[in-house]
Amino acid sequence: MNVIDNFLDQINRMPMLPKVVQEVAAQLDNEDVDLKALAASINHDQVLAARVLRMSNSAYFGCSRSIKTVEDAVALIGLENVATLVVASGVTTTFTNVPGLNLQHFWVHSLVTASIARQISRDSGLDAATAYIAGLLHSVGQLPIHLVFPAAGAQVTEMCRGRSVLERKAAEQSILGIDHCQIGEMLAKMWNFPEEILCVLRHYLEPFKAGASEFAPVVYAAVYIASEFEREKTAAEIAASLDAEVMQALNWNDADALIERIEHYRIFVQEAQSYL
Repeated sequence: MNVIDNFLDQINRMPMLPKVVQEVAAQLDNEDVDLKALAASINHDQVLAARVLRMSNSAYFGCSRSIKTVEDAVALIGLENVATLVVASGVTTTFTNVPGLNLQHFWVHSLVTASIARQISRDSGLDAATAYIAGLLHSVGQLPIHLVFPAAGAQVTEMCRGRSVLERKAAEQSILGIDHCQIGEMLAKMWNFPEEILCVLRHYLEPFKAGASEFAPVVYAAVYIASEFEREKTAAEIAASLDAEVMQALNWNDADALIERIEHYRIFVQEAQSYL
């Protein structure tokens, strides 16, 4: 059995998302969602419902009154936000122990990336929920690598400490013959996410490849900015080092406005830390 076949076999043994999370994921691109039925489904999972309510009461949404029920959440912060909170809550609690990986750091980075991607999409007129979920899941393929091949996963992580995600992808291919983008696509497909999100996960590091999604440059930029925040780079340094083609695709032509935009994204770091 080659490495890809092995992963395909092992992927089917990975933890499954709660049923309601899969239902929400499958309806991300459905405009005719039954809101009452969705709220009822969320309420059937008390742990998930409590987590969604805690996150919906965060400073990010700035509601004028406390949100006490899932129905309140749908009414006050909107279906799109509730859907993304359901997915974020479900995904971040599905994997509880991954050898050789600091899950707290992993999910903080993923949540920051998701929030940045959502904001970029809102500013660009794209679907914010799709961008958020794609940003959240962009590196989810790293989890099966550590679970299926813990020694190789640890080797990749050590080799790529302080390096870019592009360099990590190359290291995964070199050592394993498969990378987290391919695996993430497989995992998201098993979890019933829409085709658009599968496409982003596969191509976010090659955003202008034929067949790549229009969300790929968004997630690429969000991943880069979130990673540079971790390296304690200033907004000016990040703006100066962003990929020129990605900046052009996002219409980021005003240098001063871009620096201000990136500095604003920094608030997402504290918010992500408070979610976990």
